[in-house]
Amino acid sequence: MKILEKLKDKTVVVTGASGYIGSALVSALVEKSCSVIRISRKSLSDSSNITSIKEDISTAIAWNEIVKRADVIFHLAGNTSLYAASDDPGKSLNSTVLPINHLIRASKGCERKIRVVYASTATVYGMTTKGPVSESQQPHPITTYDLHKYFAEKQLALASEQGLFDAVSLRLANVYGPSPASSSSLDRGILNRATSLATRGQALTLFGDGKYVRDYVYISDVINAFLLAGVTPELGGRVLNVGSGVGTTVLQAFQTLSAEAKRILGKSVNIDHVEWPINADPIERRNFTADIANFRSLGWQPKVSLDFGIASLIEEYIL
Repeated sequence: MKILEKLKDKTVVVTGASGYIGSALVSALVEKSCSVIRISRKSLSDSSNITSIKEDISTAIAWNEIVKRADVIFHLAGNTSLYAASDDPGKSLNSTVLPINHLIRASKGCERKIRVVYASTATVYGMTTKGPVSESQQPHPITTYDLHKYFAEKQLALASEQGLFDAVSLRLANVYGPSPASSSSLDRGILNRATSLATRGQALTLFGDGKYVRDYVYISDVINAFLLAGVTPELGGRVLNVGSGVGTTVLQAFQTLSAEAKRILGKSVNIDHVEWPINADPIERRNFTADIANFRSLGWQPKVSLDFGIASLIEEYIL
């Protein structure tokens, strides 16, 4: 997309750069002739056009440095587990909300108008039952994790209204697909974990009847959404859904995975139905399909079908 040429000669910061989505985003940014600063809790080596900083984004010092150098901030760091947030709400608050407070304070008095793109989640909508769900639907968080994500969104929107920076929050559906991240990050998400099992000849475990609907969006489409959100003008304070726009039951996704595994690997993969765990959060039984009309109107379009995406993921695991 020609609009992405606007990233040329910019300094772009990625928090959570060693994570599943963050590492894929960094790889894409390197191709855009921009200067990339990746922030991570892990020690990462520098390379051409990439500066790596080991830093804790829950500290004010980290954000003072980020704001001083950045033209665009892709903020992906923070807790990614709803169960971890439930077990330790204070830690989740420090991981998700506190960094936004530091960003806001660091941005006061900044002479440049920084673009901030925040990785939020579609689960902030709560127990949706019918789709597609548009951004006009009032969020109704039912987990600590989603409550903190939604509060971070609102903080960013308020700061945008106050003119501190231009922030847009992307509400991500179920992201899947290969990533340069470590194996532990790569297994994040139900389809990635299931594919890992399938390529090792293990059965897939499906809770209940599997007829709850998800919106699976391939990681390359998600990366393109982040890049476009990073350069599109007049998005300050907005939220945008990022999904495929297609609803698929988990059972259908597993059946597709099983069929693709048999075609590519020549072996069958069983699907075992089991009872839901007693401690399963109710949000796991939601039905969600994203309405992506608003993002489409800006020029973004998901390109990878579920069949092709699953096949590509299988190929990645067996390399």
